[in-house]
Amino acid sequence: MSPEENDRQGQEESGIGLPRTVTSAKLHVSGGLFSSVGIPHVSIHAGNLILGDSTTSSQRSFIVIKNIGEGSFGSVSLCDWHGKLPHEVPPPSAIHNIDDVVRPEWTGMRLVAVKKLKRRLEHGWDECQYLKELKALHALTPHPCVVPLYDVFLSSETSELYFVFEAMEGDLYRFMRTRKGRPLTTGLLSCIFQQIAAGLHHIHSSGYFHRDMKPENILVTTSGLLQSQPDGGEQKDVAVICKIADFDSAREISSAPPYTEYVSARWYRAPEVLLKQRDYSTPVDMWALGAIMAELVNLRPIFPGTGEVDQIHRIIKVLGDPADHGVDEYGRSYGGGPWSLGLELARRLAFKFPQTEPRDIYAIFDEKIPRQLVDCISDLLKFDPSLRLTSQQCLAHECLRECLPENLPRMIPGQNSLSTADNST
Repeated sequence: MSPEENDRQGQEESGIGLPRTVTSAKLHVSGGLFSSVGIPHVSIHAGNLILGDSTTSSQRSFIVIKNIGEGSFGSVSLCDWHGKLPHEVPPPSAIHNIDDVVRPEWTGMRLVAVKKLKRRLEHGWDECQYLKELKALHALTPHPCVVPLYDVFLSSETSELYFVFEAMEGDLYRFMRTRKGRPLTTGLLSCIFQQIAAGLHHIHSSGYFHRDMKPENILVTTSGLLQSQPDGGEQKDVAVICKIADFDSAREISSAPPYTEYVSARWYRAPEVLLKQRDYSTPVDMWALGAIMAELVNLRPIFPGTGEVDQIHRIIKVLGDPADHGVDEYGRSYGGGPWSLGLELARRLAFKFPQTEPRDIYAIFDEKIPRQLVDCISDLLKFDPSLRLTSQQCLAHECLRECLPENLPRMIPGQNSLSTADNST
């Protein structure tokens, strides 16, 4: 394991999210048929999650192909589903390796990702209904940039809860590793940014915020080739379908604080969370999006802190301290901008921001990166949560108007279909 991989694992104090290591399957049967008769208080009809009664039961059966993730939450396995599902499962041809080759052994399979919670729910469905993840998934209507939930069931034999999701090729972190230092083209960067922003906009418009945005929680599947320039330039790159996953930490925007102090992986944790503000909201997702986009551009994390204090210092080293450093010729605040509440939060923790001038944000990225995209990242990485771009503002940003390819593959929604889906947040 590389030093960066060790650091990535060490940053997740909360233990939430999909890990990068693959271990043995945890669904009782590996390579054989797993069957369970559940009492589906929870089912899906017409794209909606429905709470039913205890008078119905159904048979679920699937074969575990391989384990694809394990953590404190439980395990996730790629499975061949043999039972009925309320949704049409994409054929295996929609799930490729990074080099766009379908595995022949998957021919004829109905591939799904089955997530099994480690926690046993001894009180049955009455207990399940209060799970934050299930409540969030219930609230979210289907959207092309959010991983769809196909089914939920509780094993009557083990009291373990299973979620059945669409199977995707991998996650954004793994995708970046496959680049082996080869930068993403402008078209691909814009395409990924648009899809993540659209997924966040849907989540926020549904009354939730994610709280654990990081590359590992953005699932991807490659699909064809993408023209990198809207003007028909010759450089091409792979096309990537992106969908936000893992709603373990999601909270309702209207829910009463205080919220958890340790939320999201440290490298993507917003300053207000680092400084123990307990009433944060959707802007924490937008800060994380800015950090993710900066990492996509440079293929390395922008704030790889080794601890909470070091994380704050890493941010200050790039954005400066949260004082007023003036504005540029376009009226944008230099660095992270002023944040008086942040100074007060730091004072309560007996932390003093070192006086630091912000770096030139444009010097952090290759000169070939369009200024509009750098401006967007800069406007996401503002200290003051109220000054960060919203998901709606991201979808309307000029970086998408100027840089998004016109020849998006059929499976990737175009800008108009995403930006006009909702009108709030």
